[in-house]
Amino acid sequence: MVSVLLLFCFWGDFSAHSQQWGSNKCSSRGKMVEDFLLKSNVSLLNSGSPTYLHPATASSSAIDLSITHPALYLDFCWQTDSDLHGSDHYPIVITTDTPSPCFSKPTWKLHKADWAAFSHQAALELCTDTICSAEDPIQQFTDVVINVANNSIPKGKPNTEKHNTIWCNEDCKAAIKVRNNALKRVQKHPTQYNIENYTVIRSQTRRVIKTSKRQSYVSKINSRTSIKKVWSMFRKIAGKSPLCNIIKHLNINNTEITEITDIANSFGQTF
Repeated sequence: MVSVLLLFCFWGDFSAHSQQWGSNKCSSRGKMVEDFLLKSNVSLLNSGSPTYLHPATASSSAIDLSITHPALYLDFCWQTDSDLHGSDHYPIVITTDTPSPCFSKPTWKLHKADWAAFSHQAALELCTDTICSAEDPIQQFTDVVINVANNSIPKGKPNTEKHNTIWCNEDCKAAIKVRNNALKRVQKHPTQYNIENYTVIRSQTRRVIKTSKRQSYVSKINSRTSIKKVWSMFRKIAGKSPLCNIIKHLNINNTEITEITDIANSFGQTF
C-alpha cells in the first residue's frame, strides 16, 4: 500500500533492496526504483535506517521508502521509531519545522459567560431595521451574534483530540513491556531461541490487548443497550472525547426557552 500526502510526498512498502537506502544487497526491484528516482526527478527521504525486521531470521532491511519532491526534501526530517509496536515494520516518523495551518477552533466557555452583558449588547445591536436592510440579512445577523459573543463569552484553547485508550490497563502495559524487552534481546542477540521467544511473547501481547478491548467495550453492549450508549462506546474506541451538551440560555419575558424548535421560532417571530 502506498500513501500520499498532499500529492507531494508518498511512501509505502516497495519490497525493494538497494544500498542507496540502507539494504545490504540490490534486487531487481531495487534497480527499478533507482531508475524511477533518477528519471522522475524526485528525492528519497530515507536515512539508511532499517525499516523491516524479518520475523524468522531477525535480519533487518530497508524496504519502506518515503519519496518527495526535491523542493520539499529539506523541509522534512525522516526517522524510524525504535519500537515495532508488535509489527514487523518499524513505524516511520516524518516531521517538519514548517508550521501547519490550524484547523481546530477554540471552544466557547459557556459556563463562564456573562449572560447579562450578552443580553444587553444583543438588545442594542440586533436591530430589525439594520438586519433586514443588509444585503445578506442572515450573514449580518450571524456576524452581530458572534461579535456579541466574543465580547461576553470567554474562549478556551483549540480543541485538539486526545486519544484515550481506556482499554490499556495494567495487564496491557505489563505485556507491552515484556514484548519490548524480548525485542531488545532479539536485536542484540538474534539467536534462534530469542527469535522464537519474541514471536511467542508478541502473540501473547496481542491476545492480552485484544481481550482487554473486548472486555472494555463489547461486553457492555447487549440487546437492551441504548443507541446513545453504543455510539458513545464507538467514540471511545476511536479515542474521541465525548460530545459536549449545548447549553440552552434563551430567556424571553422571564420564560426559559429550551427546545431548539422553540428557540428558532422565537428568533423568527422577533425578526
